Amino acid sequence: QYQYFQRIVAVYEREPDNFPRLMELLQDLQQYGQPPAEIIKQLAPGLEFNPDGMPIMNLGDNVFPKPGDMPNIPGHLPMPDAAAAGCAVS
Repeated sequence: QYQYFQRIVAVYEREPDNFPRLMELLQDLQQYGQPPAEIIKQLAPGLEFNPDGMPIMNLGDNVFPKPGDMPNIPGHLPMPDAAAAGCAVS
């Protein structure tokens, strides 16, 4: 993992707009799985993981607006008619 991070940083520093190469390196890095828990704990001390190794995102109650919090947005937005719009997916 460390070597892949070094490669990613080197490419980003030399060619920050080379998205195809950066994506390739990031995809290659995924084969090694999550970084060791000790490193994650140092970088994000409060982060917890589920049994599958995915981070538990406890974002609290204030992430999405509640009804009435945005007075300029109507409570119900009409759904467009897919058939009238010529959309093949409905």
